Amino acid sequence: MKQLLALTVLLQLCNFCLFAQNSNDFNLKKFQIELISEMQKQFPFMTLDTTLSYAAKAKSQTAAGNPTCYGTKKGGMVDTENNEKDEAFRLVNSYKTYLRDVLHFDDKSLLRCRFTEFCATATEENGLVRYGLIVDNNIEFQN
Repeated sequence: MKQLLALTVLLQLCNFCLFAQNSNDFNLKKFQIELISEMQKQFPFMTLDTTLSYAAKAKSQTAAGNPTCYGTKKGGMVDTENNEKDEAFRLVNSYKTYLRDVLHFDDKSLLRCRFTEFCATATEENGLVRYGLIVDNNIEFQN
């Protein structure tokens, strides 16, 4: 009986958490548009390449098929408590800092290394919103 009661309370708590996750009417499509717009603003020398969306959405490099662009990927969970525009700005700004401080690619380096394309995606999984950002220079390694 105690186990049934504990299970019932746990299920109610899970439903509350899912409701709380989307309580501010976070709009996935609007966020996707804002994410792309913010990438265009912060990387004006790059163009959107939607063919990279498979890699931006992948949860691992193996799942993406080991593309070379995966090394520049950053992704994770979206804070749906923020509005779509503010969250897109925060994530892209964080990505630009990541490229500069971790991968040592500032804007000059990105241009010098011919990074000309980007991809920005947003997906919803089980009530949670995930994002993925990638920049690419189309280098192919020959065997």
